[in-house]
Amino acid sequence: MKKFLPVLLVLVLLATTITGCGGGGNGGEGGTDSEPFKVGAIYPLSGANALLGNQCLTAVKIAVDMVNEAGGVHGRQVQLIEADAPDPTAATTEAGRLVDQQGVEIIFGSLASGNAIAIAGVTERTGVSLVESGGVADALTDSGFKNVFRILDKGSLRGATGANYVGTAIADMLGIAPSDLRVAIIHEESSYGTSVADGAEAKAIELGMNVVAREHYATTITDMSALVLKINEAKPDVLLSVNYINDAILLVDTLKQYNAVPKVFMGLGAGTTDPNFAATIGADSDGFFCTDMPTNLPLDVFKDEEMRATVSAFREAFLEQYPDLLNVSIAAEAAFAGAYTFMTEILPNAETLDPESIREAALTTKLDMTTLGFGWDLGDDGQNYAASANINQWQGGEVVTIYPEKLKNGDVINVPLPIASE
Repeated sequence: MKKFLPVLLVLVLLATTITGCGGGGNGGEGGTDSEPFKVGAIYPLSGANALLGNQCLTAVKIAVDMVNEAGGVHGRQVQLIEADAPDPTAATTEAGRLVDQQGVEIIFGSLASGNAIAIAGVTERTGVSLVESGGVADALTDSGFKNVFRILDKGSLRGATGANYVGTAIADMLGIAPSDLRVAIIHEESSYGTSVADGAEAKAIELGMNVVAREHYATTITDMSALVLKINEAKPDVLLSVNYINDAILLVDTLKQYNAVPKVFMGLGAGTTDPNFAATIGADSDGFFCTDMPTNLPLDVFKDEEMRATVSAFREAFLEQYPDLLNVSIAAEAAFAGAYTFMTEILPNAETLDPESIREAALTTKLDMTTLGFGWDLGDDGQNYAASANINQWQGGEVVTIYPEKLKNGDVINVPLPIASE
């Protein structure tokens, strides 16, 4: 019997070790204070959207660092695992890797709507949460996903916001009655562009404006001559445009080439708020509108002292890594807000870190203000209905907020545009 006691002791110790090492997996309940809380970040770190994708990842890293310095999540340090997804196919593959191989509990992402919808398909089957701060396509929160939580406004509402400002403010600036205002719409044809354009068109029609043209195109387009000629033939006073960065620049260059720049160019998110838009177009960008999430709000907007300090610290940390930028990009601000808000305001309200508890905390937590300048109030679909879009405008190479009044940091210029065709 004495011969077998050492063997028995080893087996008991081995069994105890195996049992004690059970991680959180996809449920999170098995984690211990000594184990990291794993989160993923999926952004396009290569390809056409790599510039903003890498900025978003930087923003999430800063959020994780701040959270860890404050003690982590439920007493556990947060471990960030990153992934590159230049397209939806890669997004699906990388989401599967992060969930199945790395054991992440939450994914932060993802800049593009197509990527977000692809990731949501993976998180839905596994119970992992997707916290989305970039993709605005309506389909993301209209498809019945239970573990998708979007901090920003959705596409149709953003499009409606831009069109509403055209009908209620710009028409007056131009001295044209809304019923006489001629509006054209052009958009890239993915779920993102279509959602935003649908919302813009519906609001324009509701306000009695004349929608004289609607054109769409693939983001891989290299020649917009035919599209611009169609728009020019319609003679719009205002062009509502939904693009990514490369096609946005191509569109403006082609409008200028054919002397077809309208009196007002109302960009609706993404490409027209990208820092490269004004940097490439130069001084001619002054006066172009770029409706999007709130961006670079004055610090005095944040009445809570702790939140004001957080926003200031984030901006300082971000710009240290991007010294050539005048301000933090809107995509990076949103990425930080999504990650930081979820880790500091939502997860502490979850009884445990299992999917059901996280969902309950996400849906029941109400916030008057996040670092984006609007609150947090999710519907059962995971959409933040406290989110809103601002009317912004390029002025001197910077994005200036001109509406709503409570958040504005500048006044409207160049209506009509100095480079508009006669």
